Amino acid sequence: MNSNRFALEIESKLENLSAINDFVTEAMKQLGIAEATTSRVQLAVDEACTNVIKHAYSEQNGVITIILELVDDDLIITIRDYGKPFDPDSVSHPDLEADLDKRKVGGLGIYFMKKLMDDISYTFDPKKGNELTMRKRLLK
Repeated sequence: MNSNRFALEIESKLENLSAINDFVTEAMKQLGIAEATTSRVQLAVDEACTNVIKHAYSEQNGVITIILELVDDDLIITIRDYGKPFDPDSVSHPDLEADLDKRKVGGLGIYFMKKLMDDISYTFDPKKGNELTMRKRLLK
């Protein structure tokens, strides 16, 4: 097994978010990545997986595959599922200036993912399902 690549396949259940978090923590620890970066990646992965569970699978049974891989100076996180397709670029930027009582509930997950990570891309293939790829550049 490549020591720069870690994979987890897990049922898409909200109660599995803590196991996903533990997986990210342990993989990044083994890769020697700083805790500050780990917490950012954990939040982005948690937001992405929560979206998969709640929206792609609508809290029905399904599988999420998470791959963390160190490629040169980049940490690449790939999240795959077979739920409903969803393009994160289709979500409009939240109005962070609006009064709290006028803001839409939710909708900040993708915003946070884009702020926490250096790059996010999404693909859908009817046979391969949804694939969200997030990249975090690691500073040396």
